[in-house]
Amino acid sequence: MTTPITIQKWGNSQGVRIPKFILEGLHWKDDENLVITAEDDKIIIERAEKRKNIVELFSGFQGEYTPVEVDWGEPVGEELW
Repeated sequence: MTTPITIQKWGNSQGVRIPKFILEGLHWKDDENLVITAEDDKIIIERAEKRKNIVELFSGFQGEYTPVEVDWGEPVGEELW
């Protein structure tokens, strides 16, 4: 899928509009989290990886876990402990 687009001024930035048919072909929705990178003479826009929750992050953990209390020291300001 290709289509000509133009870089346009948006406030203090520059921007491009992505045609609806391209977004539909990629199954991208409004408010999609994307990552943009520049490589050689190209701009690459990719869907950002979904942020994992704590269960997903440690799903393959096979070791033992022992909670440890951390001593953060005495208060140095007006914080409450």
